Amino acid sequence: MSRTVNLALAAVTAFFLLFPLTLGKPGLPPHLKADEAAYYLAAQSLAFDHNLRVEPRDVDRAFQEFPFGPVNNMIVMSDDGWHTVYYAKPYIYSLCGAPFARLFGANGMLFFNMALTMAMMWMGYLYLRRYNPPGLAALFAASFFLLSVGFSYVFWIQPEVFNMFSIAACLFFGLPRSDETGLPDRRREWLFALLSGGVLALAVYDKPMFAAVGLAPLWAWFRDRRWRTLGVWMLGAVLSMAVIAGGSWRLTGHLSPYLGSGGRQGVMLCEPGKVPINPEVVQARTAGGGGGGGKQVAAVPNSTTGNHWTWLFRPLDVTLYEEAENIGYFLVGRHTGMLVYTPFAALAVVFFLLRGRRRAGERWVLLAAVTAIGLYFLTFIAWNWQGGGGFVGNRYFITAIPAFLFLVTEIRPPRLLLVGHVIAGLFLAPLLFTPFGAVVPEPTLQAHVRGIPFRFLPLELSLRNVPGYERVQIGDLRLVGRRDVFVPQGEQMWVGGASQVELYFIGARRIPKMVFQVTNFAPGNHVEIRMGKAREVMDFGGEETRRVRLDPGQPFRVRRQKWATFWVYKMVVTSKTGAVQHWVRQYPPNNCPTFAQDERTQENFFTGVSLAYLGAGELLDADVYELQWGNTVAPTQARAGEPFTVITRLFNRSRYPWTAEGVARVNLAYHWLDESGKQIVEDGLRTPLPWPVPPGGRVSVQQKVLAPPAPGRYVLELDPVLETVSWFAQRNGGKTQRIPIEVLPSAR
Repeated sequence: MSRTVNLALAAVTAFFLLFPLTLGKPGLPPHLKADEAAYYLAAQSLAFDHNLRVEPRDVDRAFQEFPFGPVNNMIVMSDDGWHTVYYAKPYIYSLCGAPFARLFGANGMLFFNMALTMAMMWMGYLYLRRYNPPGLAALFAASFFLLSVGFSYVFWIQPEVFNMFSIAACLFFGLPRSDETGLPDRRREWLFALLSGGVLALAVYDKPMFAAVGLAPLWAWFRDRRWRTLGVWMLGAVLSMAVIAGGSWRLTGHLSPYLGSGGRQGVMLCEPGKVPINPEVVQARTAGGGGGGGKQVAAVPNSTTGNHWTWLFRPLDVTLYEEAENIGYFLVGRHTGMLVYTPFAALAVVFFLLRGRRRAGERWVLLAAVTAIGLYFLTFIAWNWQGGGGFVGNRYFITAIPAFLFLVTEIRPPRLLLVGHVIAGLFLAPLLFTPFGAVVPEPTLQAHVRGIPFRFLPLELSLRNVPGYERVQIGDLRLVGRRDVFVPQGEQMWVGGASQVELYFIGARRIPKMVFQVTNFAPGNHVEIRMGKAREVMDFGGEETRRVRLDPGQPFRVRRQKWATFWVYKMVVTSKTGAVQHWVRQYPPNNCPTFAQDERTQENFFTGVSLAYLGAGELLDADVYELQWGNTVAPTQARAGEPFTVITRLFNRSRYPWTAEGVARVNLAYHWLDESGKQIVEDGLRTPLPWPVPPGGRVSVQQKVLAPPAPGRYVLELDPVLETVSWFAQRNGGKTQRIPIEVLPSAR
């Protein structure tokens, strides 16, 4: 049986090792993403130039392999006024992958990652075989590492898989059994301890908090009073860290080019043969200073994230409520949930609690260590604990995932493995079968969450940077919606047709009633809008606009942060069909003229309905119409069909503020009357308020007016309007301001 299992694993290993060499990197997106540029170019620089300096030939090599367009956010550093620029990422992953990068380019780095993954699978198998039949051990080990979001990172030129291997090897060698080799027990124990401590330093150099994993083997040796073995482990860790840090010092003059540098910045790879620095010109004093004339040097601003070791332990800025919220997302979040993206790690905890918790002090320490690592990210990086904008699953915590396998002794009952495979089939299949991404509308690294199963998982509202979402301000609310099914158009919100669309309205106060204007474009459309306990069903025969008032009851979520509390209301819009609408996408200025870029493009969107948020129900119902006119300054004459300005002064005499934002806002407007008092222009030009006017407040506005097209004597009737609701005069007994004006023939 064991030989058959070994052969099966060897066959799997051969297949997975070879196919990264045949792939077309980068896939989707068609360029280096996230932090790949810094790690890959550093590997190339080490392989070909034996240094970590950013030089023109590095950029040449990048464009020879990736000629598709500019690459953003390559992290660099300098401490001499940007005369010498280095790659500002921990270099050890790039150094170890450099031979493969030299031989096979970017595919070589993928091969390196895959080799590490296969090594982890074999270590997991050999470890589990101590306690389980070979077939069961192989099934769990292969499922653990291959049916996990960690497998997606094989195809990223970043150190996640490298760090995972470091953790796995540390525990594999640090938790040995005495009958595994022919070496004498003491020699074997010391050799394994030396390897365990030394290999853990690889991950610790990248992220120091992973040192906590080493507490598990240290506890075992401390408990058994194996002081020399404990000392050998510490020696291995210290020597390895000293060699790594010493290499960095020799290459960059810093123990780590990532932390402790003089300045760090993300720059763009834009033009072959040109060092990718967009410098600011600053005045630098010459050596010896003195205040005399200096010279102009190129420099870039310091990174806003900080460059010092103390950054790892910044002051806490998170409440217990935020911590609890983040823990929930950490476990079952739509983009990050551990139970979803690493199901066999969760099963490992179950097997440990069922069969392995007794007489397993070192494994309890290991579980506490990985828990502490997770809590570190949730606590000290509460807004970014998933790994920044470039992530799939939980990029920061994925490094610690191999530790969960070493919690397991007996895999009983084995039928529980089916649960992990079902979860992987539901949630991980889109990532595993399309590791480079798929061609979809509004492509993003997070496109896999558009599948139906993810709809039942919570969206991580605490994270600041989840790609693929629109975040817009609608009046006094912040609106979050998925970009492929939601297109903001000024004050209108287009939602996708023939689909179910989630929208999140976030405000600084509770809103008992919300009023929306719904515009339908498609004939025969059936639309359902749900918000909390409110539900509105509409059937449209064709193009039509209706108003709906929703009373959601309790908010979907209340987010209590350190400085403010936010109420979240979730809306779900379901439409049967839709109609194609056209819009113009405006692009930001092109920072890389080497590559062509459209300033704007004509886009299509299959729109179910268009929503406009009119405001809170109580504000729309409020009596905001009481006012007092101040001294109005207007000309006595105007030219036909030409604009002019009136200085309008108003006092808010109501008990409610006049809002200046949103669709249902207060605007200054007017009517034109002829000499007999007959209204000839009902809707004049709108002039917005410069700011919200509180009760008792005063505002002075230069109001825009357009004269009637025909000469004659007219009366200009000034009248504010609460848009979509009412003219003020209709609610306050006709308190308008009337000004006689003679309209002269046009001078044109």
